[in-house]
Amino acid sequence: MVTQDENATFTMGGAPVPGANVKINPTYTLEAQLGYFVTNNVAIAFTGGLPPTARVHGDGSVAALGTLGQAVFGPMTLTGRYQFNRDGKFQPYVGAGLAYLHIFKTKDGAVSDLKAKDNLGEAVEAGADYWITPKTGVYFDAKQTWLKTTTTGFLFGAPVVGKVRLNPEAYSFGVVHRF
Repeated sequence: MVTQDENATFTMGGAPVPGANVKINPTYTLEAQLGYFVTNNVAIAFTGGLPPTARVHGDGSVAALGTLGQAVFGPMTLTGRYQFNRDGKFQPYVGAGLAYLHIFKTKDGAVSDLKAKDNLGEAVEAGADYWITPKTGVYFDAKQTWLKTTTTGFLFGAPVVGKVRLNPEAYSFGVVHRF
């Protein structure tokens, strides 16, 4: 599950739009994580998944516009992590690294000709693996990323630019397998 801590500022025709904001509902997707231990306790991990679709709704002074647009996005992270208790069944970890937001496509809503830019940001994570057998277990992971995007389009024929801070949080759980 990916939730957003969104905040936005907008200009329309070059003038600020007071009180304008956005609201983005949580999204769900399948993800995969590949990791490699470079030492007994230090690993690097790449996380990515099937790109979910975010529906962006107007909020604040633009709430009456409803859905401003949609974006199919791919948040990815590359983190370094430290894993505690590597000899035990329960192995918690913490990590930090980079987050990348790739916008695959956008779909117009109240904003026409909607476009959004990719962004590189930071990420932190915490989680744990629980090993059921020596090679197979389950995991839970929570990531906080700091990402933003710039959007452009037209509203009622006037050019509109949005500076949107997303700062998504991603929560995942699943099966882990050691090769």
